[in-house]
Amino acid sequence: MQLRPTQSSIYSLVRRGLMSNTAKLVRAQEQTATGRRILRPSDDPTGTSIAMSLRRQIGNLESFVAATSSARPQVDQAASRLEEGSGLITEARELILQGMNGSLADGDREQIATQLELLNEQLLDVANSQSGDRYLFSGTDTSTRPFEVTDVAGQRRVVYRGNKDGQRILIGREATLQISANGEDLFARDDYSATVYGDLTGIKAGTGGDSGYGYQMLDVRQDGSSGAMSAGISLANLGSDTLIGGRALVVDATARTVQLGEGTPMAIPNPAPANLRVVDEHGAEVRLDMSGWTGAGMTTTLTGAASLSFDGTNYTPVTLAETSLQLANSATGSVIHVDTTKLVRAGREQATFAGTPNLFDTLQGIVDDLRNGDGVDRNVMVDRIGVRLREFDRSQSDLLQGLGKLGATSKRIQTSEERLLNLRVDVQGLVSNVEDADFSLTALDLARAEQTLQLAQATGSRVIQQSLLNFLR
Repeated sequence: MQLRPTQSSIYSLVRRGLMSNTAKLVRAQEQTATGRRILRPSDDPTGTSIAMSLRRQIGNLESFVAATSSARPQVDQAASRLEEGSGLITEARELILQGMNGSLADGDREQIATQLELLNEQLLDVANSQSGDRYLFSGTDTSTRPFEVTDVAGQRRVVYRGNKDGQRILIGREATLQISANGEDLFARDDYSATVYGDLTGIKAGTGGDSGYGYQMLDVRQDGSSGAMSAGISLANLGSDTLIGGRALVVDATARTVQLGEGTPMAIPNPAPANLRVVDEHGAEVRLDMSGWTGAGMTTTLTGAASLSFDGTNYTPVTLAETSLQLANSATGSVIHVDTTKLVRAGREQATFAGTPNLFDTLQGIVDDLRNGDGVDRNVMVDRIGVRLREFDRSQSDLLQGLGKLGATSKRIQTSEERLLNLRVDVQGLVSNVEDADFSLTALDLARAEQTLQLAQATGSRVIQQSLLNFLR
């Protein structure tokens, strides 16, 4: 039996053909107008999946770029402030070396001390620098002021209030970069190596393990002088003797001199005084009452007893035979062990926990030394400043090292930002390869779709033109 298409089926076929060709034309027009090959997921499901993955990568790259862009000003500002601090330290060091000149007058040292105080305040301002409302050198605790001036056991101290953690940013999928330097590492690094004493009293570090921070004072007290006296000479016992241990006392009647230990022989005034100060080779002194001197010679041994205090209150008598005598300061929590076998004179001895003093306490200590509140002789003062200068140089090295790290960090941020921007361009290119249309092909597709639609319209119009004769056949 011969099958004959119905009028409705012909119309349906023509309609479907026209709609299909119209859809192709519309798609070609959309691609031409937008320049994109994929306008909806159904256009290319596989390509859409690839494009979405690439766009996620672009989003991640954008966040990395934003992190580096926001971090760079902070790093550059911190480096700029440290450069300023480095200049202040260089200026301070020149003043310190001037102050160590033994020929300077007290007024000159006071002027240097005043200048160093001002520089110390400026350095403290640098250490407490802010970027907006965030402190640059307080670690991750950016809302806390890094350094504060406080009082510890009656002494002015600068303490660090921040933390040692570093601020970090993501510069890659699994790569982070630290963008901050904490103030403790820059200005107050604690790297204890030994306990160092000056040359005032002869006290030395013992064999025990010490614990403490910064600079503290050890009081060496003379508890009285004794010795077998003759020729009408006696000890004045005025409470000002500093002799510790045994030393020979020789009165030369012929030369009319008196000598303590290996010190310079001193002429005996005429008339002989009731308070004659005699000094040995270590600077230790005794006071003699020579008012009853008979003019005869005398040789004897004088001995000075001593006791030590690390807190300024509690004193421990010593035998001058201890090699590791333990002393504690409850106010600071410090413990030291001292060797008393070389103790020769009384006085306030500076104990330096080497590797622990911060820059600000060191500068303040040098200011105090220049003003010589303890009344020590110039050699002792210069010796104290020399000890502090070593700590000052260590602090300067820490700051310069931190400055170098920030400079390297700034450079790495710049390099990372450039790399991320280039990578973003590359990934955007991959997205373009997947989503964007090839204009030459799109133009051909558009022309082909237009021609095909026109042909389909022409053919359809002829097919659906039926007459009665078509139905009678």
